[in-house]
Amino acid sequence: MDKTELIKKLNLSQKEVMAYLKMVSLSEKEIFDDEDMKKIALMMTLKRLDFSDEKIGCFMEYPYCRLTLLNQQRALLLDQLHDKQKLLDDIDYLIHELKRKESEK
Repeated sequence: MDKTELIKKLNLSQKEVMAYLKMVSLSEKEIFDDEDMKKIALMMTLKRLDFSDEKIGCFMEYPYCRLTLLNQQRALLLDQLHDKQKLLDDIDYLIHELKRKESEK
């Protein structure tokens, strides 16, 4: 498939597709195969997992670093999850307090 078909299939903008292609040195390529699609799909997944472009580049270029990068990102996301849980706990506390005060009236 060519770049136009690739853009349609991935449902991304031309700019986004070109950025992904550049990361894996495919920007000069005219015809793309299933392996190219898999690489782009993997990069899209990494982007969705909040990997920086730099980390995506490392992930794609250095396979021996992949597990380390995934574990680092997992730890980061887990920390963010815990931070969000603390915020939810604060909201729940405020709701509880408001309901308690309302019931005392």
